[in-house]
Amino acid sequence: MSRIRIGLALIVMVIATTPALAITPGSSMFAIQLTNGVADLTGPEVGSGYIGAYDHTEWGVQVQYWKMKGADYAFNISAGTSMFSEVDKPGDNALPGDPDLEYRQDSWNVRLGGDRVVKVGERAAIYFGPGIEYWSGSAEFENIFAVGSPEETSTTTRISLYGRIGGVMSIGKSWGLTGHVGHRIGYATAEEAGAKATWWPSSFDGAGGLVFMFGGSE
Repeated sequence: MSRIRIGLALIVMVIATTPALAITPGSSMFAIQLTNGVADLTGPEVGSGYIGAYDHTEWGVQVQYWKMKGADYAFNISAGTSMFSEVDKPGDNALPGDPDLEYRQDSWNVRLGGDRVVKVGERAAIYFGPGIEYWSGSAEFENIFAVGSPEETSTTTRISLYGRIGGVMSIGKSWGLTGHVGHRIGYATAEEAGAKATWWPSSFDGAGGLVFMFGGSE
């Protein structure tokens, strides 16, 4: 029990000595984050001449930049890349020589927006606001439709209205932690060999990581 008490006491001391959050007019923040989200993609409808839409989870990294335009409003831009991969190996009931089935997807995105920034005490802030996101991604199937013949899907482009809410917590004098959750409603389109798919997807995502604060006035 004494070790637990000592650990809790150290945590309380760190929180108590954390410097005030340096978010002031003209200041900036730069974040490096891990992300998770949903990819909107298409795949061939075998034997039909059509392509069909599907969605799949993805994870990745992004960088994000805020510029405070006032005491409580910031311009924001972010850019990131995401991926997913899967390998399915044959089991005891498979035929001799059956290959591994492989699936891969990749995407990138950029977002522009504006955030209302509300300080919570001296060491934290909440931010929330709308934005516009552009996303592009594709997938590749190997040994799934034909053995030894990788098939790459057409590229899907998605333009979305994107709103999110998040927070910043200072740890050091000019750095801390940040994270957010968001929701998008968008329009997606893809074309392949004359076939075309259009749809209106919606999904949630999230991000979290380190943030660095610099500049501004006191």
